[in-house]
Amino acid sequence: MLKVGKIEYINVLPVYFGFIDKAVPFKYKFVEEVPSELNLLLREGKIDISPISSYEFITQSDKYYLFPDFSISSFGKVKSVLFLSKVPIHQLHKKDVWLTKSSMTSKALIKYILKAKYGVEPHYYFYSMKEGNLPKNATAVLSIGDDAFKLVKNKNYKFIYDLGQEWHNMYKLPFVFAVWAVKKESFLNHPEEVKDVYESFKKSREYGLTNLQKIAKIYSYRVSITEKECLEYYNYLDYSLTQLHKKSLSQFAKLLNYKIDIEKSLLPFGETDEKQKN
Repeated sequence: MLKVGKIEYINVLPVYFGFIDKAVPFKYKFVEEVPSELNLLLREGKIDISPISSYEFITQSDKYYLFPDFSISSFGKVKSVLFLSKVPIHQLHKKDVWLTKSSMTSKALIKYILKAKYGVEPHYYFYSMKEGNLPKNATAVLSIGDDAFKLVKNKNYKFIYDLGQEWHNMYKLPFVFAVWAVKKESFLNHPEEVKDVYESFKKSREYGLTNLQKIAKIYSYRVSITEKECLEYYNYLDYSLTQLHKKSLSQFAKLLNYKIDIEKSLLPFGETDEKQKN
């Protein structure tokens, strides 16, 4: 049985809600973890399909195929990938900056933004909310997902920067935080099952996007926001992978000194069907 990754944050609930609400049948096993852990599990072949950080795809693209039209993206503000600071961002040179261990993409993005846009090189440290090792006197913090909603309420951080907005300000492109990937070996060994998972995800996403109000009503409490705020949050998110998204992914890869061919990385369903006929 295929093992399928599932992020534990509310930002992906619209994609999984068809499964959660029992509207879309799903016979495979979910493995729920933070994004960075799912990256590792997929890379090591311990799961077969998962949302992974864009950074993971860019740096390990030879290992994966992508769902052709899935991502976690934003055009401008994303609201849940935040850089919070006690001082203006341009004053952070040589200051302590704490980066969450939960996201490889966001870590790479904030490091690029700080150096390229603001000309600062802080001292970086790493924390995990689960481990509770974020110091109370941290000068600046990168926080993602559900943790960002909670940390933004901390009044000590007067300067808040949204990474989706920062990227859009620089390149006028959406930012792709994550994509859905399949381990190549898993696809080659189980093409029909992978296709079944993909088709099920499309149905689940469609169901979720038509039931955002229901999702907000059930889950907004998890991050201590109102139903209205939760609905507004979902309006900032995008789950597709258009040519504009691919252009943005290629731009991010270029900044990381990688060259990727996204079209060749898309799941070759048609190719496989033809091979099976022959």
